[in-house]
Amino acid sequence: MKKTVLVLLTILLTFSLCACGGESTVSDGESVAADSSEPAKAVELDIRAEADAIVSKYSLSGGRRFTSTSQELGGYLDEDLIRSYYGDAVKMPDFGSVEAYEVYIDETKPVKPCEFGIFKMKEGADAELFISFLKARINKKIENSKAYPSMDTEPLKTAVFTAEGGYIWYAVVKGGNADIDSTLKGKFE
Repeated sequence: MKKTVLVLLTILLTFSLCACGGESTVSDGESVAADSSEPAKAVELDIRAEADAIVSKYSLSGGRRFTSTSQELGGYLDEDLIRSYYGDAVKMPDFGSVEAYEVYIDETKPVKPCEFGIFKMKEGADAELFISFLKARINKKIENSKAYPSMDTEPLKTAVFTAEGGYIWYAVVKGGNADIDSTLKGKFE
């Protein structure tokens, strides 16, 4: 009898240990990987290459490209450009919390808005606050579009804003917002 109980306990213990290493199900039915003791691997995006890929894939031309690596006036976002693009008369995002960025803004065709930005944030940066400035810009464009019935508001209304792994990106690219978002998110899987 003792041997039978011992064998049953051993089997139960074996099954319980096997279950710990698999997947668990959250109450809403979503499957998630079991917690491991290894820290998550930090992902380093080559934001310049990612921006180049977006420009190429969607044949973007005519717009202005801003990069944190530029030393040329007009090639990077100085305080005036940050305020005019992402701020207002009183408030603007703190680009001191941004380690690197790639931004594309095309204002050559005002009725066809097209822009995106990828930002590598410094550790401890307030991503939600930064995204709120990005959203405010796009919301203002949507509001202004009421005065221009011919404006294509689809890319504005489907704009994406994402914070993932120390990076923030947004996209307002006709037919490309969801694809750009999923491509960049895929780098963190």
